[in-house]
Amino acid sequence: MVRLSFVISFSLAGRDVDVLPLHLAVEESSVPEATIHQGGEVHLECQADGVPAPLLSWVLPDRSVMTSAGPSTSRIITLPSDRGVYRCVASNSAGAASTSVRVHVSSLPPVIQQPREEHLLLSPGRPVYAHCSARGAPPPTLRWRIPDGTLVRPSQFLHGNLFVLTNGTLHIRKVGPKDSGSYECTASNAVGTDKRTVKLKIEGGAEGERRQGEVSHKGVKAVATERPPSSSLINDTGLSISNQLPVHCTEQGRR
Repeated sequence: MVRLSFVISFSLAGRDVDVLPLHLAVEESSVPEATIHQGGEVHLECQADGVPAPLLSWVLPDRSVMTSAGPSTSRIITLPSDRGVYRCVASNSAGAASTSVRVHVSSLPPVIQQPREEHLLLSPGRPVYAHCSARGAPPPTLRWRIPDGTLVRPSQFLHGNLFVLTNGTLHIRKVGPKDSGSYECTASNAVGTDKRTVKLKIEGGAEGERRQGEVSHKGVKAVATERPPSSSLINDTGLSISNQLPVHCTEQGRR
């Protein structure tokens, strides 16, 4: 709070008349400087008391003036163009007082919310959803670079099979061997860039089988299938290996 006290004198009919002191109080942010990130908000409130009741106005960084007829006024700042010095002026017929605050508005580089790298192993014909969302100020622009180097933006359809949703998620309706490779999502704005890579590998497709996923256990890969093989072997890890091998059993009698 900044408090100013004035003693105003004026001449009336040849006589000097002392007016009771004018007490003018101007309130603003408790710090002379404030820093916010773009997209956030800072409220600058200015209040004044005086006799007669003072008129409040803001002198903005672009030199324009905004006047309020009430006892208080405020400003909401969110954009880089709003940065600068804000001066609150309280005035009445007896005098004026002012105080200032400097506001800094900073930008934020993009930060992608998903892991920086992801590996997907799928069988042909399966759908893919690769997510990519980012925060930043100004709001970042998202785009995907697919294995052949093509850049795809949100709401863009490619080859009738690949689509980037408005939220940045890349969707492939049915993957095939040609879809294997690295998919790179880039989020960028005026102050920076962030990236994320999704590596897609397509395997399988043997007749009579469709792979649903893959897990690893003690270094051995096991593949889950929709239909179990006609015969299987159980190894020492307890996992079923889906190679179809003939098994012959003979029984020998006891002597």
